[in-house]
Amino acid sequence: MLSDSNRALLKAIEETSPHSMAELAEATGRRPGNLSRTLKTMERYGLVTLRRERNQVRPVANATEFKILASA
Repeated sequence: MLSDSNRALLKAIEETSPHSMAELAEATGRRPGNLSRTLKTMERYGLVTLRRERNQVRPVANATEFKILASA
């Protein structure tokens, strides 16, 4: 879930504050269908919120920095 491309996606959401999924797809160059599936999964993990506003869905990043702990 926290692949390099998904972390970059969260950063892009934070930096561009897109008003719609289409706007985010255009800003990131990702295909809308793939982007939608990825964001729905991220929403289930609490990483993003998908806000339904009028006839659009606006993605909002809930988390953009991560601390990864590994046990020895």
